Amino acid sequence: MTRLRVAGQRAIADPATWLACGGAVVVLDALRNEGLMVFGAAYATTDLMAFAVRHGTGYLRVGISADVADRLGLPPMHNSFRQAVQGGFTVSVDARYGVGTGISAHDRARTARLIADPSAQADDFTRPGHLLPVVAGPRDGDGEAMVARQALALVEAAGLTAAAVYSEIVSVQDPTTIMAADEAEVFARSVGVPAIRIANTAPQHAEARNGRNRMNDRHVSEDLAQVIGRSPSSSHTQSSQLAAVVPILS
Repeated sequence: MTRLRVAGQRAIADPATWLACGGAVVVLDALRNEGLMVFGAAYATTDLMAFAVRHGTGYLRVGISADVADRLGLPPMHNSFRQAVQGGFTVSVDARYGVGTGISAHDRARTARLIADPSAQADDFTRPGHLLPVVAGPRDGDGEAMVARQALALVEAAGLTAAAVYSEIVSVQDPTTIMAADEAEVFARSVGVPAIRIANTAPQHAEARNGRNRMNDRHVSEDLAQVIGRSPSSSHTQSSQLAAVVPILS
C-alpha cells in the first residue's frame, strides 16, 4: 500500500493539526457508506496529488465558496442551478502558467494551490481544464454540493484557506467499486492518516441510501467543523491511525 511521504517521527493526534500541516484525512461517510479523501488545496503537492490519484478515482474536485467562484470567474457548469444558493459544479480549470497538459499530478497540484491562493484572479486559469471546482451547498442540501461543503468545513476548521481537494477512494477488495466506510477505516490505518467518522441523519437522505449499511455506533453533526477533533471511537484505532506521516510542502 502506498504511504504518504514521511516528514518526521511525531504522531499528530488532532486531525485539524494534521490538515494544517499539509496532510490528508479520510472521511468515513455513514450516509453513503463511502470513504472520502480530503486535504487542503493550499497544501496540494505533487506527491499528495499523486497519492490521491493512485488511491482515488482520479476524479478530483475542489470544494470552494460562492465568493471564490465569483472572484475566479467560475460560472456554473450548467445553468440548471443558481450557484450562490444551491452550489454545484463550476466550469473546470487548469492553471494558465507553469503546467503542461494539465492532467499530471504536478499540474493538478499547481492548479489546486492557485485556486486556494487569495490573490488569484480569473485570468490565472484556462477553461476547460482538468480540475473540477464545486461550490459548497447549504447546510440542508444534498448531492455533490453537500460533499463539497463537508470537505470545505474540514479545511476551514483546520484554519486553512477555504479550498478543499477531495475524492472518493477506490476499494482495494473490489477495484470496480468505491471503498465502503469500514474498509476506508482500515485503509486509513494502512496508509497512516487520521480518519473522521460522520453521519448525516436527515431522513430524506437516509431513505436514498439504496440499502447500504449504516454505521450506528455514533452520530455526529453533519457540520464537520464541530467534529474535526474527533476520530473513530476506539482508542486503539485512533492510535493506530496516527502514524508519523505528514506530507510537506515542496
